[in-house]
Amino acid sequence: MAIAEFLLFVLTATLGGMFLCGADDLITVFVAPECFNLCSYLLSGYTKKDVRSNEATTKYLLMGGASSSILVHGFSWLYGSSGGEIELQEIVNGLINTQMYNSPGISIALIFITVGIGFKLSPAPSHQWTPDVYEGVRFVR
Repeated sequence: MAIAEFLLFVLTATLGGMFLCGADDLITVFVAPECFNLCSYLLSGYTKKDVRSNEATTKYLLMGGASSSILVHGFSWLYGSSGGEIELQEIVNGLINTQMYNSPGISIALIFITVGIGFKLSPAPSHQWTPDVYEGVRFVR
């Protein structure tokens, strides 16, 4: 992979992180980390001819896809419970005004969102795949 592709992936990941800092609706909260994650998947497979790198990238991609689907499912529960709002402030206002913040739908939404973000960050209960990715990624010197 050429240095231009490497820099493109790094800059696109940085752009995703910058968009996440200014996110104020559910769509941006989902798309910005996905932009960052897709570049991370591509950078983890930087050495194409290494079998361990390909295996690590495949595991990273599959777990990332599963966590994204869980996260979107939680967002859909939140969207439905808030009355069809996508802006974060409107969701909070809608939940307070209709007193839906104690409903089981919000609890389900928060559980799915927490699990989806948890698999992306890989803390203690969902960290089984992380060492494989760290071992498979080779740093080019």
